[in-house]
Amino acid sequence: MSALGWRFKDRTPLWFNLVVGVLMVNAVLHFALLFTVSSWAQPRPDFDHSYRLPFRDGVIYFVQPWLGEYLNAWWIGVALLVLLIVLLIKNRNQLERSS
Repeated sequence: MSALGWRFKDRTPLWFNLVVGVLMVNAVLHFALLFTVSSWAQPRPDFDHSYRLPFRDGVIYFVQPWLGEYLNAWWIGVALLVLLIVLLIKNRNQLERSS
Protein backbone atom coordinates (compact mmCIF):
# COMPACT_ATOMS: atom_id res chain seq x y z
CA MET A 1 0.00 0.00 0.00
CA SER A 2 1.38 3.37 -1.01
CA ALA A 3 1.63 6.19 1.51
CA LEU A 4 0.17 8.76 -0.90
CA GLY A 5 -2.58 6.48 -2.16
CA TRP A 6 -1.28 6.13 -5.73
CA ARG A 7 0.18 3.15 -7.51
CA PHE A 8 0.95 2.01 -11.05
CA LYS A 9 -1.78 0.02 -12.78
CA ASP A 10 0.51 -2.76 -13.96
CA ARG A 11 4.01 -3.03 -12.64
CA THR A 12 6.36 -0.22 -11.69
CA PRO A 13 8.08 1.09 -14.84
CA LEU A 14 11.84 0.98 -15.19
CA TRP A 15 12.12 4.77 -15.57
CA PHE A 16 10.54 5.26 -12.14
CA ASN A 17 12.97 2.88 -10.44
CA LEU A 18 15.94 4.46 -12.22
CA VAL A 19 15.05 8.07 -11.41
CA VAL A 20 14.21 7.31 -7.77
CA GLY A 21 17.37 5.20 -7.45
CA VAL A 22 19.62 7.92 -8.85
CA LEU A 23 17.88 10.50 -6.65
CA MET A 24 18.51 8.40 -3.53
CA VAL A 25 22.14 7.65 -4.44
CA ASN A 26 22.76 11.34 -5.09
CA ALA A 27 21.23 12.35 -1.75
CA VAL A 28 23.13 9.73 0.27
CA LEU A 29 26.41 10.55 -1.51
CA HIS A 30 26.00 14.30 -0.94
CA PHE A 31 25.16 13.88 2.75
CA ALA A 32 27.96 11.35 3.34
CA LEU A 33 30.60 13.47 1.63
CA LEU A 34 29.55 16.70 3.34
CA PHE A 35 29.24 15.00 6.74
CA THR A 36 32.76 13.56 6.54
CA VAL A 37 34.52 16.38 4.67
CA SER A 38 36.61 17.37 7.70
CA SER A 39 38.23 13.92 7.82
CA TRP A 40 39.44 13.76 4.20
CA ALA A 41 39.63 17.30 2.79
CA GLN A 42 42.72 19.51 2.95
CA PRO A 43 42.79 22.62 5.17
CA ARG A 44 45.20 24.32 2.72
CA PRO A 45 45.21 24.32 -1.07
CA ASP A 46 47.77 22.33 -3.02
CA PHE A 47 48.15 21.25 -6.65
CA ASP A 48 45.50 18.52 -6.47
CA HIS A 49 43.14 20.20 -3.99
CA SER A 50 42.49 23.66 -5.40
CA TYR A 51 38.70 23.94 -5.16
CA ARG A 52 37.61 26.13 -2.24
CA LEU A 53 34.75 24.63 -0.22
CA PRO A 54 33.63 27.08 2.51
CA PHE A 55 31.27 26.10 5.32
CA ARG A 56 28.93 28.31 7.37
CA ASP A 57 31.06 28.01 10.49
CA GLY A 58 33.93 29.79 8.69
CA VAL A 59 36.05 26.70 8.05
CA ILE A 60 37.33 26.40 4.49
CA TYR A 61 38.40 23.08 3.03
CA PHE A 62 40.06 22.42 -0.29
CA VAL A 63 39.11 19.47 -2.47
CA GLN A 64 39.71 18.28 -6.01
CA PRO A 65 37.90 20.50 -8.54
CA TRP A 66 35.59 17.78 -9.89
CA LEU A 67 34.51 16.84 -6.36
CA GLY A 68 33.98 20.46 -5.36
CA GLU A 69 31.80 21.05 -8.41
CA TYR A 70 29.72 18.00 -7.48
CA LEU A 71 29.36 19.05 -3.83
CA ASN A 72 28.22 22.53 -4.86
CA ALA A 73 25.77 21.16 -7.43
CA TRP A 74 22.64 21.31 -5.25
CA TRP A 75 20.60 21.57 -8.44
CA ILE A 76 21.18 17.89 -9.29
CA GLY A 77 18.71 16.71 -6.66
CA VAL A 78 16.21 19.41 -7.63
CA ALA A 79 16.51 18.49 -11.32
CA LEU A 80 15.98 14.80 -10.59
CA LEU A 81 12.92 15.58 -8.48
CA VAL A 82 11.48 17.83 -11.22
CA LEU A 83 12.21 15.09 -13.78
CA LEU A 84 10.34 12.57 -11.63
CA ILE A 85 7.34 14.88 -11.27
CA VAL A 86 7.26 15.64 -15.01
CA LEU A 87 7.45 11.93 -15.86
CA LEU A 88 4.68 11.12 -13.38
CA ILE A 89 2.46 13.82 -14.88
CA LYS A 90 3.27 12.68 -18.42
CA ASN A 91 2.45 9.06 -17.53
CA ARG A 92 -0.50 9.79 -15.23
CA ASN A 93 -2.67 7.43 -17.26
CA GLN A 94 -0.57 4.58 -15.80
CA LEU A 95 -1.43 5.64 -12.25
CA GLU A 96 -4.49 4.74 -10.21
CA ARG A 97 -5.69 5.43 -6.70
CA SER A 98 -5.12 2.59 -4.30
CA SER A 99 -7.88 1.69 -1.91
